Amino acid sequence: MSDAPGTRLHHLLLQTTDLDKAEAFYLGFLGFTVRKREPFHDGRPFVSTNQGLGLTAGAPGTPGALEHLAFQTTDVEGLASRARREGVPILKEPGPGPYGHTVYLADPDGNRVELFEPED
Repeated sequence: MSDAPGTRLHHLLLQTTDLDKAEAFYLGFLGFTVRKREPFHDGRPFVSTNQGLGLTAGAPGTPGALEHLAFQTTDVEGLASRARREGVPILKEPGPGPYGHTVYLADPDGNRVELFEPED
């Protein structure tokens, strides 16, 4: 990618086994906001977020195809506390990570979601 100046990840599309549960996690729990709702090119429901994540109904991806999603945030400890209260699985408790203070959660399909706040 070093030969492609200005190239960066723009969005990621997840196929979910239960779109309502995925929306509850990403929109409700993490607070992502809806950019657009429309049918996907094959007619499945689709929602894109202002944070660059797309969600659609469908079969889960091939196991091992996605290691994890990572999002920068401002309150790792607060999100971990909410996860405990709301029954969101914590895969790795808050602690040091490669990008700062980090917690790993599981979304409704079991995808690893890394949330980190950068070191000062």
